[in-house]
Amino acid sequence: MTAPASAAETPAAGQQTVGHRLEVRTETAYAREERQGLMVAAMTRTIALAVILLWQIVDNPNTGPAYFFAVSLVAVFGLLGLLQYVCARMRFHMEVLKYVFVFADCALLAVVLVIDNPYSDFDVPAALSMHGSPFTFFFVFLMQAAFSLRPRLVLWCGACIVTARTGMLVWVIGQPGVVTNLDLAERTPQALIAAASSPDFVFLGHWAIEVIVTLLVAAGLAIVVRRSRRLVESRSLAERGRANLARYFSPNVVDRLADTRELLGVVRQQDVAVLFADIVDFTGLCEQEPPERVIAILRDYHDRLGRAVFENGGTLDKYLGDGLMATFGTPETGQHDARNALSCALDMIAALDAWNRERRAANKAPVRIGIGLHYGPVIAGDIGNERRLEYSVIGDTVNIASRLEQLTRSLDTELIVSDALVRAIDRSRDEGDALVQRLSEAGTRKVRGREAGVPIWTLDRTGPP
Repeated sequence: MTAPASAAETPAAGQQTVGHRLEVRTETAYAREERQGLMVAAMTRTIALAVILLWQIVDNPNTGPAYFFAVSLVAVFGLLGLLQYVCARMRFHMEVLKYVFVFADCALLAVVLVIDNPYSDFDVPAALSMHGSPFTFFFVFLMQAAFSLRPRLVLWCGACIVTARTGMLVWVIGQPGVVTNLDLAERTPQALIAAASSPDFVFLGHWAIEVIVTLLVAAGLAIVVRRSRRLVESRSLAERGRANLARYFSPNVVDRLADTRELLGVVRQQDVAVLFADIVDFTGLCEQEPPERVIAILRDYHDRLGRAVFENGGTLDKYLGDGLMATFGTPETGQHDARNALSCALDMIAALDAWNRERRAANKAPVRIGIGLHYGPVIAGDIGNERRLEYSVIGDTVNIASRLEQLTRSLDTELIVSDALVRAIDRSRDEGDALVQRLSEAGTRKVRGREAGVPIWTLDRTGPP
């Protein structure tokens, strides 16, 4: 029996990498924008043709049926543009039709430029279709292709223009009486000038210049479109990354992370302040409120507490149902991590007091919380797999902070802070000392999972606010 291939060799269906899913979403977004671009291009092209049609109406030397035939040719292009708009709007096989439409435009324009007006009273020499400004009409289609944001479509349009113009040349030089510079007996400047006065003369150098310029312009536009796509992708990734970081980190940390090339998830050990907050008797609260009110309460609760985390330079590690976990000192440690954590906890309590005043005024039950704070070494880094990564911290410090939060119930207090965190606060500064003065020593307490007790402090409601 053949051993099954490894996951790296044959990934299971549906287990695409994060990078692949991001690429698919980006390509889908471009397809959506391409459809919008093709619609805008079709409308722009219609407007451009309307201007040309107006000029034809004013400047056309023909009269009668010949006049209406010349005008109707321009109108055909307008109808073709309208068809492109409808197909793009209805998403009707545009993956293939966009190339077909470009080819049809170029081929139709080539035919229009070389055919005679059957209602005209005078014959136009075939060679005149290779002279003058009519060739510039092809660049309207090149402009339209650029709106698609697809470099390949721009290059395809350039190739179609060159093909159409070359087809015109082949047809023209095959007509009776038409001569080129290669047909001249003498290829001197004087002979060339003399031949140029003939309406049946075609100078091949003009065609070569048209081909070269068309290819250069098409290649340049394709490069511009490609660079525009890369710029949009780069900005989109940067803004998406910044938005994702903003959900977890304070604004100053987001700016620092966005401007660095260092990987966020490099595993390392560092000293961090860890905060756990949880609603007391959340089950009882749920029994008194309908489900939609419970969700509304959680949203208000998370909004207020999450704001306090960010305002104090913390990282919102995760929401835990009716609780949350925050860290201070991730991803980079600072001198005031412990102080910021205590300041955040006190801000949470103040925000909850204000919220409860609003709830009591509305005859709603107050919400009580318990907060546990500890400071010490943790292991920080990415946890998970390629499909889903989560930046988090683990270690005994996290466990102790969680146990201190649970201890708030038995001690009937809103906040328990470990002595390790208090000692980490620089009390020589007025701000740090003022924060610690709002706490009272509560001795050493046993916490679940540890043999040794943990010296703690609790919130002193009688102290200075």
